[in-house]
Amino acid sequence: MKKNISSLSEEVYQHLLDQIFSNQLKPKEKIAESKIAAEFNTSRTPIREAMRKLQSQGLVNIYPNRHAEVASFTTKEIQDIGTLRISLDLLSIKLAALYGSRADFIYLEDLAHQCLQAFYDKNGYLRRKLDTDFHMELCRISQNELLYQMQKDLSLKIQFILLHYEFPIENEEEHLKQHLTMIDHIKNNEIEQAKKISIQHLMEFYHLDIKDPEEFFMK
Repeated sequence: MKKNISSLSEEVYQHLLDQIFSNQLKPKEKIAESKIAAEFNTSRTPIREAMRKLQSQGLVNIYPNRHAEVASFTTKEIQDIGTLRISLDLLSIKLAALYGSRADFIYLEDLAHQCLQAFYDKNGYLRRKLDTDFHMELCRISQNELLYQMQKDLSLKIQFILLHYEFPIENEEEHLKQHLTMIDHIKNNEIEQAKKISIQHLMEFYHLDIKDPEEFFMK
């Protein structure tokens, strides 16, 4: 049975997403519509729908009547994402302390340990995914659907940044262990301490230049 445009568009979307996150398509690389059309035996309509979806997620840039290419981010854009990420995580922490269950925190700890193990195993792809999963799960526990959707919209950009951009961290092991410290503080309802760890954790990763970050984010 012939597939409809919506179904084809979703297949093309997943195909392009896989290529971007497997590093087969790199930042600023042009996307060959004709090649994809031949591969999927389809017109360009579902391909362009898929690319518009990727554009809305910040992963593709479309230049009308010219071409589409994989996105790239400036240092300023990455730091803007980091600033927003901190703000969302701080709210997630407060709500997770209010609504999180014992099972929620056990699962969150499991993600943190898996992320650390992926680092020990030198599995960069898995470590990046689990790092993103950890912050998404922290947000899910908040039971705020709008907050979760905002984090979800950011998560693909963050995975893209983790894959394609180098952000050297002085001690990556200790950086990842901060996940576990954060959970301990949340479980003990030590909200201020958990928020301070979160700020330190993300300020370090995004190399944000904000004077007195705790005062900036927590006041």
